[in-house]
Amino acid sequence: MSLVGLDKMSLLDYEDKISCVLFYKTCNFRCPFCHNGLTVLQAEDEILFDASLDYLKSRKGLLDAVVFTGGEPTLEPNLKKHIQKVKELGFLVKLDTNGTNPDVVKDLIDSNLLDYIAMDIKNSEEKYALTTGTKQVNMNNIKKSIELIMNSGVDYEFRTTLVDEFHKVEDMEELASLIKGAKVLYLQKFVERDGCIQKGLHEVKEETAKEFIKVLNKYISKIELRGY
Repeated sequence: MSLVGLDKMSLLDYEDKISCVLFYKTCNFRCPFCHNGLTVLQAEDEILFDASLDYLKSRKGLLDAVVFTGGEPTLEPNLKKHIQKVKELGFLVKLDTNGTNPDVVKDLIDSNLLDYIAMDIKNSEEKYALTTGTKQVNMNNIKKSIELIMNSGVDYEFRTTLVDEFHKVEDMEELASLIKGAKVLYLQKFVERDGCIQKGLHEVKEETAKEFIKVLNKYISKIELRGY
């Protein structure tokens, strides 16, 4: 099991909900700007899921939802069982995913275990591997997850963390084509933190982000800045 973190209360991770956040260590990406980079690379002390469940039992009526994040939670073999136990307690469930495991996402959707899905769209297809710190990315799986999520009937969002070293206005047209027709894309402001894998990266300035929106608006009905 790769559960390594528990944020007992968050007002940010599930919009308009009070949530508890469970962090899974394992990840198949090494995004240089990842805020949880130290967790992914260095965390050793695992948390027993049953202990997390005991905490959630004590917070029934006080928390609305549980967010499964990471890392990449779909790599956790016991993820479905964990979500089932959380749902049995009556909590809403949000899944954060990078979209590399569409079969897992589909199974969770088909099993009616998800109330909200947030999928990261890292960049244009051409720059996906660069932006994820990997040699190559199976874009077919990314596209399958996008299609699944958009047609699932489950509430969802796509989101892109903007980093000046990786995101330019010329990338936006191809990025938008990946999620053409999506109901929402959040462009998130990058903030350098100690946990980032690569140091010295920079935010995309707000005026540049607004230029991005002009390109993206041709393909996506709603685009919002987050953190600006």
